[in-house]
Amino acid sequence: MNLEPPAPSQSNASGVARVLASLTILALATLAILVVLDVIPRSAFAEIASRTAMIIGICIVSVVAIGFLSRR
Repeated sequence: MNLEPPAPSQSNASGVARVLASLTILALATLAILVVLDVIPRSAFAEIASRTAMIIGICIVSVVAIGFLSRR
């Protein structure tokens, strides 16, 4: 019979990072499908692409910061 408390599980930050990464991938896949099917014109996509890249960068930096802070 083991009377020791269970080992602590991984922090929630890794779960949050996985959820954010999954949502980002799904959003990019949806956007790419809409461009391929010409629902969104390529010219409009060119305008959105730079903003999308900046949003992805912000999400990545945020996830890294949350992961760093949760390890303390």
